[in-house]
Amino acid sequence: MERTITVKGTGRLKAAPDRIEIALTIRTKNKVYAEAVEDSSKLLSSLREALLPAGFTEDDLKSTGFFVRSEYEGVRDRNGEYRQVFSGYVCEHMLMLRFPFDTDRLSETLTAITRCLAEPELNISFTVAEKERLAGDVLKRAVADAKERAAVIAEASGVKIVRVLSVNHGAAQHNFVSPTAFGFSAKRMANAVEEDCVDMQISPESVSVSDTVDMVFEIE
Repeated sequence: MERTITVKGTGRLKAAPDRIEIALTIRTKNKVYAEAVEDSSKLLSSLREALLPAGFTEDDLKSTGFFVRSEYEGVRDRNGEYRQVFSGYVCEHMLMLRFPFDTDRLSETLTAITRCLAEPELNISFTVAEKERLAGDVLKRAVADAKERAAVIAEASGVKIVRVLSVNHGAAQHNFVSPTAFGFSAKRMANAVEEDCVDMQISPESVSVSDTVDMVFEIE
């Protein structure tokens, strides 16, 4: 019967954000399906045109989702009871804009967005460009940590590690987003933004990534 040591290794890494991601949602509503979609298309064209002076091309704005749904509202009838009445088609177009971390360009980009007709909903996050490399590095650290722990246990127990018998690594769920929150409303800021861009002194917190691995070592 094989003698073994089972060890869990943990790897942790922090990385400074080097990319900005702006998730945008353009929402339109119309009782006519075709007009709801057409209105969305017009607002998208307005947004793309507004971003051109900020150094973006039309291809930089990527679609991540497009949905059209029926919306209803409660209306009280003559008997005083509520019933659901069709109020229109809601068209939602989700988009993503990514660019290297640069607070000046972020300010310029947000200023451009406030000046277009689209008034999209925004969600701004700070992340890293090389996510796969960071995930690989943290996994290497987890494996190295498991080996170091196994070596310490073996030495303290007076045994010798012969070889690795198995490695178990589950599906890692990494969050590559900095915990720094950034709130911004294009609609509310539209009247507040002047000709010059606002100087944003932002230094987001590091992106923290961790991973674990279970390793079984044969000992003698």
